[in-house]
Amino acid sequence: MAVLSILLAACAVSFSKEPTTQDKIIAAAEAYLDEPYVFGGRDGRFGCRRGKRRVRCPGGIDCQSLIFFAYEKVTKTPWTRYSVMPSVCVKKNQLGRPVRGLDGVLRSDLDHKKLNKGDVLFFLWKNYNLETDRPLWTKGEDQYGVWHTGMVHGRKDEVVQVIHAKPGEWVVIEPLDDVDFDALFVVRLSSP
Repeated sequence: MAVLSILLAACAVSFSKEPTTQDKIIAAAEAYLDEPYVFGGRDGRFGCRRGKRRVRCPGGIDCQSLIFFAYEKVTKTPWTRYSVMPSVCVKKNQLGRPVRGLDGVLRSDLDHKKLNKGDVLFFLWKNYNLETDRPLWTKGEDQYGVWHTGMVHGRKDEVVQVIHAKPGEWVVIEPLDDVDFDALFVVRLSSP
């Protein structure tokens, strides 16, 4: 009986599921939990610009750098290659492709069951930041600009959890419903 138990355990280990790219990106983002939020913060890394010169960036983490750094660790694409302009980032599929049915959806119409672990979430407010970047989504005459980004961390008791650098606080994991937004635009990596 003991031999059978050992064999079954060995089989379970050999058939264990390898972490997906999304799992790896989430794990990389988790390394920043409790880091303070700083607008424009890039963890003190070198690579920000002052005029034409590259300089050391501010410390702390903001919502974009959290995602950029997690992607950099897993995909090996340098964080400086990702556009800080959400419309450019989406157009170039830098963080994944828009998810049909979630590529612009009002909060009231959002079906949480369609969200997957690792999805990048662009949180939109009506008429927000339109002087800086193009609207990420338009519905009728209403235009929605990005005010914040995050990532689906997973589910806890069937509630979608988001990892994000919470403005004014730090990197946290919290329910999606605790994040303020009028609409959502979602992109997803196609690789496992």
